[in-house]
Amino acid sequence: MSARAISFVEEWVAERIQPSVYHDEESPDERNSNLAEQLLLDASSAGIPEGEIAEEYPDLAGQIASAMKSALNDEETPRDKKD
Repeated sequence: MSARAISFVEEWVAERIQPSVYHDEESPDERNSNLAEQLLLDASSAGIPEGEIAEEYPDLAGQIASAMKSALNDEETPRDKKD
């Protein structure tokens, strides 16, 4: 288990995965793949090899898709709504 890989991915996703990341010219699969590729480049720049990330997140694009879905759901659900 790589705590630094997990921490890096969690922080990267929290900072960068926003509904506005979606662009009309990209399909969701392309977007998730492109974001996964950027995450790996950023991890490499931070000294974390791709293999270390892959060990913790074998389906990185799927992880990003899940984070994007959560972000979209959060955007659609008003935070200040009172019951």
